[in-house]
Amino acid sequence: MRPIWSGALAFGLVTIPVKLYSAVESGSDVSFRLLDGKSLTPIKEIRINPATKEEIPWERVVRGVEVAKGKYLPLSSEELKALPLPTAHTVELLGFVDAEEIDALHFDKAYYLGPGKGGEKAYELLRRTLEDRGKVGIGKVAIRTREHLVAVRPIDDALVMQTLYYADEVRGAADIPDLPRNVRILPAERKMAEQLISSMVMAFDPGEFKSEYKHALQKLIKAKLAGKPLVEPAAPRKVIDLQEALKQSLARLRPAAKARRRATG
Repeated sequence: MRPIWSGALAFGLVTIPVKLYSAVESGSDVSFRLLDGKSLTPIKEIRINPATKEEIPWERVVRGVEVAKGKYLPLSSEELKALPLPTAHTVELLGFVDAEEIDALHFDKAYYLGPGKGGEKAYELLRRTLEDRGKVGIGKVAIRTREHLVAVRPIDDALVMQTLYYADEVRGAADIPDLPRNVRILPAERKMAEQLISSMVMAFDPGEFKSEYKHALQKLIKAKLAGKPLVEPAAPRKVIDLQEALKQSLARLRPAAKARRRATG
């Protein structure tokens, strides 16, 4: 692993040198290129000034914000780096909360925090204390052009930093159109639903789950390269009567549930 950011993690008067590492490996995905459909040549993204129709080279591209309708103010990288933010080089922890208090909707990206030179003991002390108390640190850090709200939690022998969405970035469920209201659920339907869910309870092991899309895409690529016929797409599942669907699902799962009980009994 190579660090993508170096700085410090601070809370109270404690400052721990840390390094930030990406926790997610995305290089295994199949990446698409945009091609000319006639010659199959990769095409380029061209930056065009819509007023002059002139192509703009990268060295002339600058960042800017719209301050009035059609009026923009440019901001240089130097100006952005000079913003007076205490979190520019520091994960500033503002407090500690119970892990269950953070709604899953607020989680964004995950990173590993590793100790920097001389920070090993303080790092391990924080990790163990968070683990023992069941707490998560909440704070802020500025990375590139944005200040992120973050949660720092212990996972295995490391600290993990997860960026969080701010409250004004998360939409409320009340905004969803056509949510069911005043729906009558029959007792029999409720009982069957509870039985079905109980029969499907399992321990979560992320290693058991694979991307079916990636596997199917790789098979498609191999078939096209070999000139073989392509697999027919799966038919979409049909929506059937709710009670009938519950009955059929329970009937299908009961033998497996009985086998599990015998194995564990």
